Amino acid sequence: MTLTGYPELLDRRRLLDLARLGLDFPAPRPYLDEIVESVTDRLDMPFAVVDSLLDGAQLFLAGRGPMPEWVSEAGGTPIEWAFCCPMLRSRTARYVSDLAVDPEFRDNPLVVIEGVRAYIGAPLISSSGAVLGGLCALDVRPREFTPAQLGLMRDLAGETVRRIEARAEPAIMGP
Repeated sequence: MTLTGYPELLDRRRLLDLARLGLDFPAPRPYLDEIVESVTDRLDMPFAVVDSLLDGAQLFLAGRGPMPEWVSEAGGTPIEWAFCCPMLRSRTARYVSDLAVDPEFRDNPLVVIEGVRAYIGAPLISSSGAVLGGLCALDVRPREFTPAQLGLMRDLAGETVRRIEARAEPAIMGP
């Protein structure tokens, strides 16, 4: 994936929304822990993360599961590795049953080196309409997903945005 493949990453209004909501820097966000725990438990998946998609990096806002040490230390990944980027354009929940055979992600270091195989995610869409990032779950084995699981991810992504926006200072949110 290249940045030119997703010009939405550079949308000024989207980046300002990320900054207004405080999603452009690493910080503990314990109010999101319950959501990632719910995702891993209800989908029986080892990993779940809430991420923000910056112009050059995917920042992990909350996570559950055994993350590789280097990913935890960095607090995210280069944007080119983000499985959530297609949601910038589609603005809808999606999944990939086997990332190892997916043309867009099969060469991704998270697939090749870390062994990630399955992905399901839903976009985090702010009240102003910007795609901020995603709520996603990952597995190290290929797997199929159901419409009900996509619906669960959409619902929990909505709850994630509500929690994020509820914590933004009113003066920062603007008119």
